Amino acid sequence: MINQQTHRFFIRQLSFSRQSFARQFPFSRQRGFSIPAALFVLVVVAMLAAAMQKILSQGEQDVAREVLSMRALMAAESGIERGLNQVLEINPASCTGNLSNPPTSLTPLISTWVLSTAGMNSCEVNVICGVAQHDADNDGLLENYYTLRSSGQCGPPADRAFRLVEVQARG
Repeated sequence: MINQQTHRFFIRQLSFSRQSFARQFPFSRQRGFSIPAALFVLVVVAMLAAAMQKILSQGEQDVAREVLSMRALMAAESGIERGLNQVLEINPASCTGNLSNPPTSLTPLISTWVLSTAGMNSCEVNVICGVAQHDADNDGLLENYYTLRSSGQCGPPADRAFRLVEVQARG
């Protein structure tokens, strides 16, 4: 059995050791402040990362739409070039639209030309054509004036880019 004096000495010794520990390490009494500060910093950094991700994602979508738009323009211009070659070089009679009758003035020249070139896989082109005859230089001869309108469409059906190009040529 432990006598009363030994017990008191042991308690004094314990209390002395706690006080000396507190004197040696004065920061031990400031418990718990670093955890909320660290959590606050983590939350702020996570919010900044989420905002940055949203900005980058939006930028990627804008670039993809711009690429589709340029492809649609290139497809429409290719349709115009093919249509002009058809009308001016190969078969001028293939353009049957009558521009003197405005409601039905343009008729299909190239219908649903699906491009199979690399980079233009999801593009299609439609070209319509109309012709009018005029004596522009007053020499008594009628000349053909062609109007060609080409529409280029590229991309998936949900996010399709559409461009329209129209030219007029004398043949």
